[in-house]
This record gives sequence, structure tokens and C-alpha cells, in this order.
Amino acid sequence: MRLLFLVCLLITCNCFSAEELAAPARLVLSLPIDYQVCQRATRDQGTIIVAGRWPDGSIDGAWLEAKLVGAPAAQWQHLCVRKQGAKEFHCELNAPAGGWYRLELHAKQQAVVSAEGSVEHIGVGEVFVIAGQSNSANHGEEKQRSTTERVAAFYQGKWQLAHDPQPGASGNGGSFIPSFADGIVKRFKVPVGIVAAGIGATSVREWLPRGTRISNPPTLTGNVRQLPNGDWESTGAIFESFTFRLRQFSPHGFRAVLWHQGESDANQKDPSRTLAGELYTQYLGQLIQQSGREVGWDFPWFVAQASYHGPGDAGSSDIRAAQRALWDRGVALEGPDSDALIGDMRDQAGKGVHFSGAGLREHGARWVDKVSPWLEKQLAKTDKKPEQKTKIAGPSTRLGLAGADLLVEGHAAFILIPAETNRANPQPWIFYAPTLPGLPDEAEKWMHERFLAAGIAVAGVDAGEAYGNPASLELFNALHRELTQNRGFAKRCCLLGRSRGGLWVSSWAIAFPDRIAGIAGIYPVFDLRTYPGITNAAPAYGLTPAELDLRANEFNPIARVPALARARIPAILIHGDADNVVPLKENSAAFVRCYQEVGAGSLVKLIVLEGQGHNFFEGFFHSQALVDFAIERARAGAVLER
Repeated sequence: MRLLFLVCLLITCNCFSAEELAAPARLVLSLPIDYQVCQRATRDQGTIIVAGRWPDGSIDGAWLEAKLVGAPAAQWQHLCVRKQGAKEFHCELNAPAGGWYRLELHAKQQAVVSAEGSVEHIGVGEVFVIAGQSNSANHGEEKQRSTTERVAAFYQGKWQLAHDPQPGASGNGGSFIPSFADGIVKRFKVPVGIVAAGIGATSVREWLPRGTRISNPPTLTGNVRQLPNGDWESTGAIFESFTFRLRQFSPHGFRAVLWHQGESDANQKDPSRTLAGELYTQYLGQLIQQSGREVGWDFPWFVAQASYHGPGDAGSSDIRAAQRALWDRGVALEGPDSDALIGDMRDQAGKGVHFSGAGLREHGARWVDKVSPWLEKQLAKTDKKPEQKTKIAGPSTRLGLAGADLLVEGHAAFILIPAETNRANPQPWIFYAPTLPGLPDEAEKWMHERFLAAGIAVAGVDAGEAYGNPASLELFNALHRELTQNRGFAKRCCLLGRSRGGLWVSSWAIAFPDRIAGIAGIYPVFDLRTYPGITNAAPAYGLTPAELDLRANEFNPIARVPALARARIPAILIHGDADNVVPLKENSAAFVRCYQEVGAGSLVKLIVLEGQGHNFFEGFFHSQALVDFAIERARAGAVLER
């Protein structure tokens, strides 16, 4: 009987392979990191990047699954499949806002778990960058702790609970950050991530890019230098460190910068080191603009009123006016008036420049009061719109091709749809601009027929003569939401901009590079100074020509094209060398130069048609190279999502 039992046991054991009996290996993960907070994209959802190495011995076709323990209706989700010979994986996990969650991962092959991994604390919520001088850093009288313990700080590749002192900022004392972040946690019910970058006793002059000339030196000169001719300039050391830390986040990977600084520019003991208010406005505006260009997207800044030195010097009206000017001009959002925090809100029994424990907590609460109403408006923009806002109007009337016309936020839009046998999930597609009455037109029909035959959909929305203004980008977002959330389209698309449509597609790509697989252009406009010109474009931006000219680098795509190059977005452009409407040199050729200057010249191809201007020459619209590129990049955008 015993012998029979052993025989049966051996037979049973032999039903399993050695691989099935072996304990799963440990997955080696590089992302996410314990206590990481991922910036949510909407009120209810965000994306967690999951990256690491496939286990040794993984076969092609192995796949990765994930589950967020603690999330509503947590269940295993398919993430990605191992491609031929791949050693590493980089996947996106759509996740509900909230946390802390526990992330569990399985690598599977042939339906068997070959490796496991986990991260104990992951949050999807709000991420803020805190910058400026000592009162933005760790120089307060009492160290503070997060009472919610749902606040984490990021520095040097590590996330940790954000108890003072905050990692990455100067000083070893207390900060307003735990109070502020806890307030946001309580109000919005999500974790908060912090990037603390404040440096004590710094002037705004020290934060400027390398080589920026300054009118006069600050009191401390460690981050500026004097030139042989007697002029002064910034060394750029702080700017480079600051932007390096911001580039560690993807575009839209944090919500805003909170700036608290001004004391080291106001009322210095040596009057020759005091900064004039109008120059403060200029320098901080330059920092805001150029850091956005360096990082690759225009992120919001809140600027506090800060100029207080003590009971005998309660503030500088000049610096306060300069800070307010940034709000009034739309360069920055309004932060709290910290100069109003006096008496027992300051250290040294009310005699100091830094905050007491009570002052730190009140300072944080005042930041919450300023940020919260704005944040609620940002979240409201992402709330799902009522069904009637996007509706089918009927079959497509564009070029006699299969598809549908629809309304998006009350604006006419279209979709050209491949035959059912050519469709895919997710559906690869091309975002076309400008969509206007009569566009796309018959000259383009050859292209669109080939897109559809290749299984590529085409869509666009009529934003009017918007020239890439912020309102048109919101309309692009609305169409993108409709297609990706309701119609199974891929999150990444290839853009196709014809003429002034180049302003639309490039502006949207710069704002949302993670949605772009490639850019194609037919004599595209990238410099709005050349077309339609500052005077004609200004009304679309709600500005006077003088105001748009002053803010051209903020809105003009050609000034921000390096961000596309740094995001490694490939492009193909066709342009005539005799184009007097949209000159080649200032537009497509300048676009190529921007890519070359950041070492990405191989990612862009420029086809120059000799002797051609801004016309209907067949070579613009029957370009096999452009069609092949757009098809390949649209497909690539869909593959990246699988």
C-alpha cells in the first residue's frame, strides 16, 4: 500500500515541469519607487510608470500583470508583452487617484508566474515643487511633521515621508511644507508629493540661466561672477540644478511651482545690492519662461509676496509691487502675502526673519487657501463632460470618405474611419489641422485614402482661426478625450499640420508630448511672426500686439521646438524654397535647426521642393515619404500602448 502511494505521488509530481515547481524569481524594478506620488491627470485617474528588467530566462511573448491593492475594485491588469530579445520593460498602469496603494506585479510565461515584485506605498495625487529662499526651505524655528503621513518628498532618486527637514532644500530646521501638503491631502483626499528646492539667502539673480547679465550683484555672490569689464552675470549653477530636478518628471508630471523669495533682493544693508522692483519682475519672469523651455513644458508658478526682514523692516513696497505685477500680467498665479505674518509668527520671539512653529503652520495654511481654488478649477476641466457636448452629426462629409461628422464642445469635428477589416484596438490615428470649412480638401484626398487603406483613422476639430492659442489646445484635448475614452483610439497619435495648421499641432505637441508619436507637416507654420504675424494673431490670444510680442517666446512654437527634440518626437516636413507666404528659412528649416542644436537632427527629415511656393503642387500632397512616415508613426503610437 505504501509503495502504491509513492508511485502515485511520483506520477503526480511528474505532471509539473521544473519551471512550474520553482519558486518565482524577484522582479528587478526601477519604477515606481516606494512612497512615490504620481501626478494625476484627471480628478479620478493618473498613470503609474512601471519599469524594470525581465527575469533571466524570459521568453518572447512573456507578459507582465499588475494589481493595486487598496484601490477600488482591485484586480490583475495586463500591462505589456515582452518583445523579441527585450531585456527591460517600460509600461503604463492606469490607476485611480488615491493611495497609499500596494503595487503587486507578476511576470508570466506560458501562464506560469515566473517572477514577482511589489512596491509597498504608491500614490496617485498632486505633486508640487517648492522653490525660493530660506522661508521656502528648512530654516523655520521648529521642525514639522506630516500628520496625515500621506505626504512624500523626492530627492536624489528616493521618495520618503515628508517630515522636516525636507530633503533637497537648504537648512536643518522646519518648513511650511508639511502643513501645506497635509492641507491639500485633507481637502482633496489624495496623497501629495513634494520636490523641495529652496536655497537660503538667495537672490532671484542667482537663479537665472548661465551667462544672464544682471544689473548689480546681490549681497552674497557665490552664484554670480564679475566679468573683466566689470559687468555681473549668473553662473547658472542653481538654474541648472533646479531644471535638472524638474526634468526628472515627465511633462505634466507635477502640478505647479510654489515660489517664495524676495527678501534677498529687498532693502539690502548695502543699497547697491538692492534689486529694483522692475528688474525683479523682469528676472523672475525670465526664470519662469526659460525654466519652462529647458524642461520642455510651460508649468504654472505661484508667486508669494515676500520681502520681510524683521520688525524694523516689515517689507519692501517696490518688491511687493514687482511680485504683484507678475500676477497682473498673467505670468504667475497669486501666492500668499507672507509679509503679513508678523509678531509671534516669526522666530526669535517675533524679532527674526524666519517663521516660528505657529508661523510655519499658518504659512502652510495660507498656501492651501491660494492653491486650492485654482486646483479645483484645473480638476473641473478634466471632469467628464455631459454626453450632449460630443455627439454624432451624421456620416462624414469630408472628401466622400467613410467616417463621421460630430460636435465636440459645440465645434464641428470629423473622423475618417478605415474599413472594419482594417481597424485595430487601440485604433492608430492621425490628428489633422487646420480643420476648417473646406479643409481637408480634394488636394489631400490621395493621402487620406492611403491612410485609411493602411488602417489609420484621421480626425480633426474646427478651432477657428486660433493659431495655436490655449483655447484651441483645450479643444484638441476634448477631441482626444472623445476618441481615446469613448472610441478606442490610441492615446498617442501622429500629427499632420498643413500651413497654419503647423501652429496648432506643434503647440499641442509641445504642451502634451506624451500624446504624440510623430509630426508631419506640409509647408507648416511654426513661427507666428511670419504668418499670420503678431498683429493678426494677437486677437486670437486675447492680447494686444504689444503684449503678444512681449510674450512671444511663451506662445510662439518655434521658440519651444527644442522641447520636442528633447522629447525625441520624430518629424517629416515638406516645404517649397520659393514660399513667400510661409518662408522656409524661418519655419521648417528653423524647426530642423532646433533639433540639430540639441543633438536630435536624425529625428527630423526635411524635403525641400525646389521652385515651389505656397501652392497646390502635387508633390506636396502625393508624397509617399510623408504618407509612409505618418502611417508608421500612427502605428507606433498604438503599439506603445499595448
